Amino acid sequence: MSKITITNNRLGGFGIPGGPVIAGNGGTLEVEQKDWDGVKDHPVVKSWLDADHLIVSGARAEKKQAPSAGDGDEAKTALEVLAMANATDVPFMSFKAAATKLLGEKSPAKKDEIIAALEELATHP
Repeated sequence: MSKITITNNRLGGFGIPGGPVIAGNGGTLEVEQKDWDGVKDHPVVKSWLDADHLIVSGARAEKKQAPSAGDGDEAKTALEVLAMANATDVPFMSFKAAATKLLGEKSPAKKDEIIAALEELATHP
């Protein structure tokens, strides 16, 4: 069976839903493909993947491969991130991670405050 390697880029640990904890700061965990298939669509896993806190590599990882030099996600505009706020298929943590990339570490914690800050950024860049 094929293996998937999951790397946690955050300082703190990450608990795979229903499974083990991956140590933070570059800790890795190797899991079977079938086990990855069972958790890859979990909202928490998806939000950590979207925020680049988890990097997945392996046979059929289907998500974020380890970035090579010069690679990176296209930066979203304030209007694109605002559209994420009302999209029913976007988890809050994905929206918040995208907003934090634009607003920095002083990004508000509450959704309505984040939206207000993004609207301000969109109208006064």
